[in-house]
Amino acid sequence: MIMKIKEKTDLVKHHAAICKKIDGMLKTLDGLREDPLFIDNIHGEQELSLDQTIELFTGIKANFVAKNVNNEVSAAFEAASFDVS
Repeated sequence: MIMKIKEKTDLVKHHAAICKKIDGMLKTLDGLREDPLFIDNIHGEQELSLDQTIELFTGIKANFVAKNVNNEVSAAFEAASFDVS
């Protein structure tokens, strides 16, 4: 039991580390996009690819952020009654 808790904690930390690395890459890319010299020296197709890369990393990060979220149902949700008839 303790080993499973430790593995889960390590996994959460690992996911957080991955998110931190992706955040660093996204900040670097944002910095490049704000640099006029950089933007002026790439063509439209490269700029589009850069935008797609940012979307890709954002999507990948979302997969790892979801792993850190506690999926427990709140007491208010459990107390609510739903009539589906």
